[in-house]
Amino acid sequence: MSFPSKSSSSRTKAESVDSREATPPSSTSSSSAATPADGPAVPILNLVAVSRPFKNHRYSVAKKSKNLKQILAQEKTIDVPLDMPTYSNIEAPPSLMPQKKYCDITGLEAKYTDPKTSLRYHSAQVYQHIKLLGVTQVQEHLAGRGAAVVLR
Repeated sequence: MSFPSKSSSSRTKAESVDSREATPPSSTSSSSAATPADGPAVPILNLVAVSRPFKNHRYSVAKKSKNLKQILAQEKTIDVPLDMPTYSNIEAPPSLMPQKKYCDITGLEAKYTDPKTSLRYHSAQVYQHIKLLGVTQVQEHLAGRGAAVVLR
């Protein structure tokens, strides 16, 4: 079974409209790579010019804050006068507040000190544990704090 070939005069009106829509307007430049020689030209779609309603044109990315390591690395690369304060050359006087004391067993803030062993402890439960410790264990806890008594 053979199909009759359509001549240009026998084309319908809808087919001729479709062929005109497929060809690009004459204002755009047509290159030989974009249009095949034996078929209708394919229109080139410019995606940059298409509006994107899903994007907020007023949106801006927030600035990231730098950590101390990044700030110090940046300060090393910048030439600053010696009299200008930076993170690396600021010196602070000693604190007027008393130094905090921490429990030798738990690491929590110590409110009490055992007079016999001089171990610091946080609560009565820790004190019960300290009373059960031997002399060598007490010396090890004091050595961890740097307050060990060396007996010769």
